[in-house]
Amino acid sequence: VLEPLALYLSGQPVTQYQHLKLPNGKALSVDELVAFQHKESSGVASLRKKINDLAVMRGVWLNAIAFFIGILLKSSFLPSAFNSTLFTAIIVICLAVSTFYSYLDIDFKASRRKISSMVSSVVNSWMIVRWAVGALLLLSGWAYQGPEDLYKVLWILLWMVPPALTAPVLSILWGGNLYPSAVLSRTLSIFISAALIGLLSIVMLPISPASLGFFYVILILGLAVPGMVAQVWRWRSPVDSNHHSKNWKFIGIFAGVLMAFAAGFQFTPAQLVSDVFFGTSADGAIACLQQLGIALLSFMMMRLFAAGTVLLPKKWTNKAEAQDAYILLVTPNFFLWAALFSGISVAVDQDTLSYALFWSAFGFFTIPLIEQIAFMGAFTRNMLRESMRSSRMATNEAQALFQNLDADGSQTLDKAELMALLPLIEDNTTGQRNAEDIRSYLADRLFETLDEDRNGSVDLHEFEGYLSRNGLVVNLNVA
Repeated sequence: VLEPLALYLSGQPVTQYQHLKLPNGKALSVDELVAFQHKESSGVASLRKKINDLAVMRGVWLNAIAFFIGILLKSSFLPSAFNSTLFTAIIVICLAVSTFYSYLDIDFKASRRKISSMVSSVVNSWMIVRWAVGALLLLSGWAYQGPEDLYKVLWILLWMVPPALTAPVLSILWGGNLYPSAVLSRTLSIFISAALIGLLSIVMLPISPASLGFFYVILILGLAVPGMVAQVWRWRSPVDSNHHSKNWKFIGIFAGVLMAFAAGFQFTPAQLVSDVFFGTSADGAIACLQQLGIALLSFMMMRLFAAGTVLLPKKWTNKAEAQDAYILLVTPNFFLWAALFSGISVAVDQDTLSYALFWSAFGFFTIPLIEQIAFMGAFTRNMLRESMRSSRMATNEAQALFQNLDADGSQTLDKAELMALLPLIEDNTTGQRNAEDIRSYLADRLFETLDEDRNGSVDLHEFEGYLSRNGLVVNLNVA
């Protein structure tokens, strides 16, 4: 209502309409409304909005692409990694920017009331189970007898780290409820990080608890400080902060993309190509394949258990909360886990550890893309199914329509008779008449679909079967 009003008051023709994201939380005078419309309809503002919307929708794609660019650059052109201080700075700054824009959308004080006990109990219970199994393996000494077993310990710890701080971004993209992913990832990051320090202090492992200091730098500078700044701005100016978030969120997305590129470049072994394609080092090739297998098993098992945990309860408030629970359970904090590598205090097989780190990063940045493609496909099929369900016809209606179309009384329909069905479909769908060439194409596709026995005509049984499944639509996804 407000956007067309702004267009009218500013004297703009309807062809100049732009989605303005008007701040409907505060009053604007006519002059302010007109000025806002002119500002937000400019070429620069229009381009910014397009970039913003596309960046949010394509964030997972961009992360995967940036990660692969980092791999390509490291393995082909620049074998030297980032200086550790520079890499830490890149990760902390990028995470801080991403967190700021993610948390600018969230009122944590109010969000706690929007989280059901179901999603909290499912996520927390699952994390307790992971911790119980992992702690048993580590405390009993089964997992570690010597430096050659250290990679096993690290993969166990991957299941014990908290959810990634970027979980809210996936929640936005995958139709989650946002609040559980933001609040629970923040809470679990604090408590599980403290628990990891305690566990590593007790278990006799060649991993110094001091290595988690890197993560606490991330926790303070990458989460606490930007999160607090975002919340303070929300409290003081909810309208302006929300408007800024809606228009500039792409900055946070691009910060995550840069983080993916840095991880791909930093964690790709310089000898990756020679080990995989040329077998220069037998030990390196074996380590590469071994860690790839463990990574695939770990990530797939994590998702199978999480899917089972999410699907078993039947009393979810909505599907969005179930989606948040799934995201939290399958997105371990890769950077916290990677920080543990800096605390290793014994001489170990560097090939094994470097490939463990690489394949874990590979799974963290690329598997979500595969999941998103699957989610989008399922959503599209459901939308198609629902749209067709509303158009389906009962048997008696289909029979009456068939008799009306059967002009020659042959009890079959030829292509010319089927053409008379198209105006009814157009009225039922777009409400507009198609051009003759388009109508001819649609008639050909519809006839091809209806003529299941390929005898050159459509009988009543074929006609009824199609309309009962699809209704008055031309389903171009069939045949």
